[in-house]
Amino acid sequence: MSETDRRSFDGELVTVPFGAHNVEATARDVYAEFLDDHESEDVLVVTGAPTSTDAFREALDEELSGAATPHVTSLVVHATDVLSQSDDRVILSDALRRELLHRFLADYEWDAEYLRRASAQPSFVDDVDRVMDTLSWQTVTPDETPELREIAAALDAFHEWLAEHDHMERGQLISAARDALAGDDRDAVVDADAVLAVEFEEFLPLDRAYLDALTADCELACVAEEHASVRRTWVETGPVTERVSFEASRRAVSSPPSTRPGATAAYFAEGRVDADPELGSVSVLAAASSDEQLAAIANEIESLVGDSDWGYDDIAVAAKGSGEGVTEVIEAFERAGIPTASTTVTGFGDDPAIRELLAVVRELAGDDDGDRLDRGADTDSARVDRMRSMESIEDAVRWWATAVGLKERIAERASPLEARSQFGNVRRAFRMAEFLETTAFADATWASFREMMERAHEYAPRRSQTSATDLDGGVRVDHLRAVKNESFRAVFLVNLVDGEYPGDAFLTRLFPTERVASMPDYPAVTELDASAVAATFPTTSTASARPFARYHTEHARRRLAVGADAATERLYCCLYEFEDTALEERAQASRFLTAAYDELPWVTDADDPHVTSERAAEEFLLSRVDDALAEVRRANSRDVSVSLDEVEAELGEIQGLLDESGVRGDRLREALRARVELANGEVRR
Repeated sequence: MSETDRRSFDGELVTVPFGAHNVEATARDVYAEFLDDHESEDVLVVTGAPTSTDAFREALDEELSGAATPHVTSLVVHATDVLSQSDDRVILSDALRRELLHRFLADYEWDAEYLRRASAQPSFVDDVDRVMDTLSWQTVTPDETPELREIAAALDAFHEWLAEHDHMERGQLISAARDALAGDDRDAVVDADAVLAVEFEEFLPLDRAYLDALTADCELACVAEEHASVRRTWVETGPVTERVSFEASRRAVSSPPSTRPGATAAYFAEGRVDADPELGSVSVLAAASSDEQLAAIANEIESLVGDSDWGYDDIAVAAKGSGEGVTEVIEAFERAGIPTASTTVTGFGDDPAIRELLAVVRELAGDDDGDRLDRGADTDSARVDRMRSMESIEDAVRWWATAVGLKERIAERASPLEARSQFGNVRRAFRMAEFLETTAFADATWASFREMMERAHEYAPRRSQTSATDLDGGVRVDHLRAVKNESFRAVFLVNLVDGEYPGDAFLTRLFPTERVASMPDYPAVTELDASAVAATFPTTSTASARPFARYHTEHARRRLAVGADAATERLYCCLYEFEDTALEERAQASRFLTAAYDELPWVTDADDPHVTSERAAEEFLLSRVDDALAEVRRANSRDVSVSLDEVEAELGEIQGLLDESGVRGDRLREALRARVELANGEVRR
């Protein structure tokens, strides 16, 4: 580590033993100390992630009386506020930034032979996009790998192109806001006498530089949780205490985990085995396949919320990464009738309202490609002609939404939570049309709008979280890092198989992993030795002797710890037995789960599931009818008698559930009749 990487702060650093309860207790204590000398409105609390602001706001609110509310924000949201007061440039949303990068790179000439060959691949722009995004957020400049140097140069050119039109991307937020804080406008944008920085263990070098500029003449206290960093340790090794120095430092007093989920999280994070807290439960929920795993989770969720004391928003389901892993869970829950909320997936890609609008836009753009995905229902030619005659694309899409009664139809067909999400997606489409007409980057044509909509539709699950999201009413479905320092009564950790935890180290599709591992200037942890692994993780799991593989194995284990620590009452470790392949290969349970099962006596198998959800009832009903008909056929061919009392009793048990399911229950009965008619040969497929 060079001296430029180390930063000195005038303030106090408080390190906290692993555990969200320890972090909250310490944050409250430090906040209370600030309140002894300052008014609450003069104390700014800064979190490392936007998703945890509500959790800390609720925790610190206990220290205030009356109508006062703690001033809690995340680093990136604070930077956005600073720029809104000091910079006239437009900050692009993630979707618009991705769209402009595609247009910028469309005719970009690459010098490196490797990049020229790679640019012929359909995924190239998306792959380069991810590397550029990382470079932008970290403000690092590769200096050894030729391909990385060229990508960094392309990023600089992209930023210059944006600046020519007074735009900037969100990856520039922290660096631009830091420059603003160092300028003459600082007093106009900083309104705090004391700053409490929580989740300090996740602050990257640029974040620490921003905090230094923010607290130039403020009291400062930072709270860092030990063995809990997942964001920062993806790009730099060791504890954050090795990267900073403070005027004063101390280690907070801690208490052992008070629940079994908390004790399990501590085991994942530090390998320690605490005494059985005897409160809460940790269950292993196993199923035959990945789909059956999600169905079993949905069934268990319905069982929990069947108790009047539970709500859907008391529950979270966490996947290892964002994107498809989260999307698969959301889609499975939608089929099961379970409402969801997520900070990772906007729903833009599978929103019926967006698909309907996209079909109209394709018609207006003269898209005659019948192979395009989901053209939607036939469009009304009169409406299309009316929209084509309008000068403004934004006015046209707004008129269309009113003419087809989109708002009313969304409200009628969707639950309140889903309707709110769909209204938000439609507003995003309106903003895209507005941007297209006000920017000089692209022509305001229907073809251009179609390209923008299609790319936003395709990459909807992939977005950077740069603001806090108001979530309530549904099961929270996100990646593990997004639930850090939040609390849910029940947390389901999905896909706890060895292929996922730890899985293979993966940093980018742009370069082979073996090559990335040897790139010293790649914006992630690559070249390292055994001492760096030991300095970063106190755990030692079965892995390769190579430090690179060992590092990312322990990092996967730590992510499990962060997810488990979000559960206050029930933790479910979920897995499946067979891979979804033609050969149905057996999936091995995660080595981390296997070790926990052996070491922690309170980790037990989940109880046999009962039919509690509509989806589980549907699957059980139809499969049971198939089994019963097959049994009758076998009995008839063998000239033996068979009793249907058991079948009658089982169907009777779910009859009540179908009666309460309204229209869905009626559809299930129709499916049952069709199944029987098909089996009897009365109808054919």
